Amino acid sequence: MISLVKVTEVKEAEGQFFKVQLRGGFADRHNVHPVNTTMQYDELDDRSRVALVNEINELYHIVFDNVYDHQWKNIFWRKILVNVYSQQVEYAFEAALYEGKMFEIINSSIYEDDYANVLSVVEYVAGLLQEVVDMHHLPTNVMKRLNQTLEREFVGYRFVDKYIVQITNDVEIRQIQEAISIKNNKVNEHIEKALSLISDRENPDYENSIKESISSVEAMCNSITGKKTTLGEALKLLKKGTSIHPSLEAAFEKLYGYTNDASGIRHAGQIDGEKATFEEAKFMIVACSGFVNYLKGICGKQ
Repeated sequence: MISLVKVTEVKEAEGQFFKVQLRGGFADRHNVHPVNTTMQYDELDDRSRVALVNEINELYHIVFDNVYDHQWKNIFWRKILVNVYSQQVEYAFEAALYEGKMFEIINSSIYEDDYANVLSVVEYVAGLLQEVVDMHHLPTNVMKRLNQTLEREFVGYRFVDKYIVQITNDVEIRQIQEAISIKNNKVNEHIEKALSLISDRENPDYENSIKESISSVEAMCNSITGKKTTLGEALKLLKKGTSIHPSLEAAFEKLYGYTNDASGIRHAGQIDGEKATFEEAKFMIVACSGFVNYLKGICGKQ
């Protein structure tokens, strides 16, 4: 049997009353008691933590109030215990007996842990909830709801596909989501891998994220031309059969050159090779996603 540590279910406010923190309320609008509007990247304030706890708890009940097979709850909590908290769990684990304690554990992590672990928990729980939603064809969009919470609380991260990444511009997010939705396994694979590499907060791999981003464009070009070739060659082939703008073609030829340059990504490990930055990796995901969407549009490729 697993051992669960008892924690406070509700975080009490200091003093004898709960402090008012109404974003957009009178005190906030008149700057008497302003609510935080500083973008949070390396830490999370108490208000944001409470908001995430409330949203996760509400989403759980929205999802499982519509799923009547209790075995899904067992799977849900078992995966969290084993994968998030590395706990040994008996096969006969019965979620109904431990649901309250499980919420205490997750809530405690969100209230007390550092921002990276909080986002790790939120990302994993959201992914499990969305799996249940998709399996049972429920109308709830877990990531969209959590993105609304992150945006409202000025947290500098958003869900893109199933990953939390430091990309806060809605246009950028839409470009990546649209590219991921293209019905081409290779394109999807490269973009999702690029997201995975840039979103690893402990060991981000920006060089390989950039490589995966440019590879998504290569995959799209290969799909259109029907030939497996490099991006540089594929762009030349595309020029013969499509109306790709010369300036756009030149821009991506230069970007491709950047990834192959001696100080670029594909040779970053050699002497004098430069280390890629988050900003470069982010730019390449957005730019390559945008170009993939553009190619889909002019060539009608799905």
